[in-house]
Amino acid sequence: MDRTSVIPSDRVLRILLLEDSALDAELVTETLVDARLSVSVERVVSADEFARAVRDETWDLILADYLLPAFNGLHALEIAREMSRATPFVFVSGALGEEVAVEALKRGATDYVLKDKLDRLPATVLRALAEARERGEKKRAQDALRRMLDERTALLHELDHRVKNNLQLLLSLIGIEYRHAEDGPARQVLGRMKERMQALAAAHRDLYDGQGSTRFDASRFAKGLCEELTSSIPGVRITPEFEIDTVEVEAGKAASMALLFNEIVVNALTHAYKDRQGKLKLLLRVVDGTLVFQIADDAFSPDEKQHAKDSASGTILKALARQLDADVEWPLDDPAILVRVVMPVQDNG
Repeated sequence: MDRTSVIPSDRVLRILLLEDSALDAELVTETLVDARLSVSVERVVSADEFARAVRDETWDLILADYLLPAFNGLHALEIAREMSRATPFVFVSGALGEEVAVEALKRGATDYVLKDKLDRLPATVLRALAEARERGEKKRAQDALRRMLDERTALLHELDHRVKNNLQLLLSLIGIEYRHAEDGPARQVLGRMKERMQALAAAHRDLYDGQGSTRFDASRFAKGLCEELTSSIPGVRITPEFEIDTVEVEAGKAASMALLFNEIVVNALTHAYKDRQGKLKLLLRVVDGTLVFQIADDAFSPDEKQHAKDSASGTILKALARQLDADVEWPLDDPAILVRVVMPVQDNG
C-alpha cells in the first residue's frame, strides 16, 4: 500500500496504545518507526486511563492488547465504539484465538495482529487508516447529499406554500368578481375561470403532496375531478362510474392535462347531460404508450352529442390538446361514447 496516499508527509499519527507491558509497547512503537511511519504513541494501562483518553482526545488509531490485568480488549473495544466510533481499532495481542478474533471483528474491531508477527503491523495500520478515510469520505458525501435533499425539500415546501397561497388568492378574487357580476356572459366567463383555477389547484395539490413528486397521478386526479364536478354543478344528477387503471405521467404535463380533463368534463356535464339523469362512465388507461381518456353513458341523443361537440371547439381546448399532442374525438356513430381523448405518454414508470 502506498503510505503517502494514506498519510501526508508532514502528518504525525496520534496512536493510543492500550498495553500493560512496557517492553511490548516499545516493540510496537519501534516496528512502526522502522516502517518509516511518523507516529506519536501514548500508552495507557488501566480502564480509567483508556476511557479518559478516548473521551477527551482525538486519535488516528487505537491499538490494544487483548488480555490485561482486571481489564480486557473487548471491554476497551466497547468503550471505543461508544465514544469514538469512527476511530479504527486494531488488536495487538500475544493470545488471540480464532473464535475470539472473529468475535472481536463482529463487535467492530478493524483488524488484529499477533505479537509474534509484528512485521505485519505497519501494513495493517495503513490498511485500517485507508478504510477509515474511505468511510469518512463516504459519510461526508452522504451528509452532503442529505443536506442537499433537505434543502431541496425545504424549497419544495416553500414553493408549494407560495403557489397554494397565490392560487387561493386568485380564486378568492375571481369569487368576489363572480358574486358581483351581472347574470350573463361575464358571469359565465368568471365561473369557467374559477373552475379552471380549481383544477390547477387540485393538480398542484396532488403533485406536491408530501415531498413533491416527478410523476403526476392522472388517474387519481381524473376520478376526483369527476366526483367533484358531478356533485357540484347545478341541475346535473349524474352518477360517476370508473374504469380506471393507475396512470402516472411526467410532472411537466400535470397542469395541461388537468386543464384539458377539466374542459372536457365540464363541457360534457354542461351540454351533453343538461337537465337530465344518467351515468358518467369514465375510462382512463394507457396502452402501448398511448393514454385514452373517454366519457360514455348508456346512450346519448344525436342532439346531445352534437351540442357537446360544437361547444368544445373553443381556443382553450384546442391549445391544450396541441400542447399535449392529443386528439379529441367525438364519435357521432357510437351513441354510448360522448368523447375520447388520445395522447402519447410514456408507460408508467
